[in-house]
Amino acid sequence: MSASVPLLQDPLSLSRLLESLQVSFESNIIMSEIQNAMALLISNFEKYAGREGDKHTLNKAELKELLQNELGEMLGKATDKAAVDCIFNELDSNKDNSVDFEEFGKMICCLTVMCHEYFIGKK
Repeated sequence: MSASVPLLQDPLSLSRLLESLQVSFESNIIMSEIQNAMALLISNFEKYAGREGDKHTLNKAELKELLQNELGEMLGKATDKAAVDCIFNELDSNKDNSVDFEEFGKMICCLTVMCHEYFIGKK
């Protein structure tokens, strides 16, 4: 994902971006709507990650809980074991039996694009 975004290829630029986001988040500085969305994604991922192990990844049970609690309406079948298994296997692109934030982010991005396409189709 980061290979196509020049800002993310420069460690110094990325570091400055992350420091700015962290300072804004921790200091309760008013952030833009996109910065707020980024902070919410990070905090929601962290809320579920590590409940049963590595605090930087989601295992299948943690992913299932996140899907049910945060995206239940959108994903209707998040309670179906076969559906959760399928989602988990699709997200776990490096096949390490966990979902890291980058893999989670790809799902959120994909769902957001699908929602956008749905809404522009409704106009």
